[in-house]
Amino acid sequence: MQPSLARVLTPDRVSRLAEQGWVLDPAFGNYVQSFPADRPTAEIADHLLRSLSVSYDVNLKDLEVMTAWVIDTPCPPRNGPSQNLAGMINDARAMRSTALLGCSYKAPETARKAETAAALIALYGPTVTAEIQRLRINATQRVHVVFESGIGYIQCMPEIPPVALYCEAQSAESWPALSAVLTPDRVARLAAAGYAEPGRAPNYSKSYPLTLADAVIAGEILSLLHDVYAYNGATKLKILTE
Repeated sequence: MQPSLARVLTPDRVSRLAEQGWVLDPAFGNYVQSFPADRPTAEIADHLLRSLSVSYDVNLKDLEVMTAWVIDTPCPPRNGPSQNLAGMINDARAMRSTALLGCSYKAPETARKAETAAALIALYGPTVTAEIQRLRINATQRVHVVFESGIGYIQCMPEIPPVALYCEAQSAESWPALSAVLTPDRVARLAAAGYAEPGRAPNYSKSYPLTLADAVIAGEILSLLHDVYAYNGATKLKILTE
C-alpha cells in the first residue's frame, strides 16, 4: 500500500520476514503473525524489534512508539494507500477523508511485462517466496501451491517426511497444446535445472532440498516460467492453493 516500501522490502528482506514467521495476509495485504496467548510479552517484544531491524532496516535507537484508543469496530480505520504509514490503524480526524474503513484491501492491478527472468523475479519474487515459505512452515500438512502462468504451470508440495519440496512443471503429455511451447531447447532448460522427464507422473519433476533458501527456490521457479513457458508477467500470475 506504500509504494516507497518497494525500495525497502527487497526480496531478501521479504525472505527474512518469512523466516521470522510473517505471512502475507491476502485479505488486507500486510504481513501477519499470531502469537500464543501464553507467550511471554518480553519474547514477543524482542521478536517484533528483531523483525523491524532485519526486514525494514530500522535503527532501533530512533524507534517511535505511538498508542491510541480507536472506536471498537470490526474494521478500524486505517491510513489509505500511498500515504505515509499506509495501512496503519489511525483514527486521527485529519486522516478521515482518506481513511480505509473496510476489512479488506486490494491494490489496483497493473500489467507489467518482464522482458527477462530477473525482471520477473523482481516483480513476483516476494510473492512466490512467501508461498514457498508457507509450504516449509506447514511441511507436515497436506498443503500445495500452483503457479499458473496461463500457458503452463509449476506446482509444489512438501515431501513427507518433510525433507524436500517436490515440484512439477507441466508437460505436453498433460496438456497437448504445450507441444507448441515446449520446444526441445526449452525442455533442455528444464533438464539443466534438474527436472526429470515425465514418468509415473505426466509432468516434469524435481525435489528441492529444504536446505535451500525460499528465495532461491522461488527464483528458479520464476526463471523457468519465463524461460520455458515464455511467461512475461503481462497477465497476472495466478496462485492456487489448497
